[in-house]
Amino acid sequence: MTDRSAVARAARLATTVLATATLTACGSSEPAAHEDGAVPQPFGSPTAVSEDVRIASAAEAFMKAWQLDPADVKAMCEHQTKAARPNFSDDGGTVDGCVAARKSLTERTPEPGRAALRFTIDHVQDVKASRKHPAGKGVLATGRRDGAKPFRYALRLIQEDGQWRVEQRDDVNSRYDHTADPVVDVLWSMG
Repeated sequence: MTDRSAVARAARLATTVLATATLTACGSSEPAAHEDGAVPQPFGSPTAVSEDVRIASAAEAFMKAWQLDPADVKAMCEHQTKAARPNFSDDGGTVDGCVAARKSLTERTPEPGRAALRFTIDHVQDVKASRKHPAGKGVLATGRRDGAKPFRYALRLIQEDGQWRVEQRDDVNSRYDHTADPVVDVLWSMG
């Protein structure tokens, strides 16, 4: 990726984060709590915004690597926590072991003429620890192809080795079609 592309992507992510913050600020002065008591965190300082951009960027990189046809398995594994990798119980979740375990994803064949896949990452927020996963940041990843229905995933990211990595990913099923921000509910119920 060229430096110009990286700058453009970072600018798009920052715009998404700031637009979400602006829309949140236009609502009530008190953010609504979710069923488990978690309250979406407002975007306050410039440091918080830049951290949210890093989180969104890590989530987008993971989704793109995973959803490519064929998948970029090495990049996908690098963006996951060791515990989230399928080989965690075998070798402690090494990247090489993850790549070997996910080999089938490299064999997917792209459909000719299929529209490009785009992702939007938003609703960056704190998420409490669940039965299986530590506390971290939750995001909503929405994938779109021209002419197809969008699909959504809730992702939990935590910091590992100084990087934001995906700890949990769960499909946002149709039962959440009525809500724009199902992140906490999905991550809590599935994790």
